[in-house]
Amino acid sequence: MAKAAAVLGTFILDHTRGTVRVGTLTRDGDGAVSFVVAEGFLRDPTRPVLSLGWYDPEDDSGTRDRLARRGDKIGLHGTLPPWFSGLLPEGTLRELVMTEMGPGDHDEFDVLTRLGADLPGAVITVPETDIPPSAGPLDLGKVHGLKAPIPQGTVKFSLAGVQLKFTGNPVGDRLTAPARGGTGRCIIKVPSDRFPGLPEVEYAAMQMAGIVGVRTARCRLVSRDAVSDVPPELLAHGDMVLVVDRFDRTEDGGRIHIEDAGQILGAIGDRKYTMATTETIINMVSRFSSDHRDDILEAIRRIVADVLLGNGDNHLKNWSFYFPRPGEIRLSPAYDIVPTVLYAPMDTMALRFVKTHNFESVNLHRFERVARFLRLDPKLIIREVEAAVIRALEMWPSVVPDLLGEKQAVQLLKRLDTLTLVREIRGKARKNP
Repeated sequence: MAKAAAVLGTFILDHTRGTVRVGTLTRDGDGAVSFVVAEGFLRDPTRPVLSLGWYDPEDDSGTRDRLARRGDKIGLHGTLPPWFSGLLPEGTLRELVMTEMGPGDHDEFDVLTRLGADLPGAVITVPETDIPPSAGPLDLGKVHGLKAPIPQGTVKFSLAGVQLKFTGNPVGDRLTAPARGGTGRCIIKVPSDRFPGLPEVEYAAMQMAGIVGVRTARCRLVSRDAVSDVPPELLAHGDMVLVVDRFDRTEDGGRIHIEDAGQILGAIGDRKYTMATTETIINMVSRFSSDHRDDILEAIRRIVADVLLGNGDNHLKNWSFYFPRPGEIRLSPAYDIVPTVLYAPMDTMALRFVKTHNFESVNLHRFERVARFLRLDPKLIIREVEAAVIRALEMWPSVVPDLLGEKQAVQLLKRLDTLTLVREIRGKARKNP
């Protein structure tokens, strides 16, 4: 079916320069979509980073070449170029958006047209031609000085991922939807009929990861009765919601740019599990982080936490970089940490780690191989691994029952005995009391 040709201007909100034009997304009548970087952005050596996939930290001419390259900036049949597709929701939230758009032939370009005023990070897309009817009912309003779409309906934002979630702002003891044209400072993750107690389990896992040294996004459990502006039927599967403070938003409504590893690599859909390995992530940290030693150790702690918790869903889109200040690139706080083994006991690691997906096969030797790959002192990495495991063994038994309840606590704590990594470190501790 022929599509209405349309153009979206693409902007990034910069800390010091305000709204910066990045380029143009264009859909033609056949549904082909292309992104063309603005000449002014391309030639500006002080430009903010849009994507680390189009950034060369050592040579600006390399960055210009990557920005100008066409191959990774094209989508067919209404799909967006991979980086932009990675901004959109998947799963249940995408289905809800499509329902609110109404009947019609909706594609990814339409979804981005609709939600472009409130995307993850600091990117905004705004219509620069007539808005196609296939984008569904929406109004226009001012957002950071741009004439941007304000959708009619519940979902006025985009959050990546398949889990059903909403944005909100704390107002007294309640969580309410952002004001018209505004943005939410927190993410509200609602209960699931498929995974009972998911908000409570994820909250517990975030606290347990924090105990072993992982830098996690701030979160808390809140009664579903405190949530406004979310349809009651979407809150009906549990008593609590998980509220996660956004690290890409500021208290005054500002935006901090972020991107996930899936966007950097162009991994769409299930390729977030298959397109790279955990070593790829660590190599990204080493290459791009402005404090790579600190962030490499943080990445190591996260891998340890995944193994100990049985988190089998730490795929490419659950690793992100953010840009908190000009010239600063850091591994973002951790999020979406879930002990999936509580729901799928035979689950495995989402990304291969030194040739294995099996939690039980992860051992100290694999971490030593990562250290050599990064040309780091293996002793530095091993000390970090051992310290994280010892903190879990010493502290989790006293806190996990209160976090998870006795049954699930026993399940997770007994599982530690099956892990090679735990047995190795316990053995070393016995030899070196």
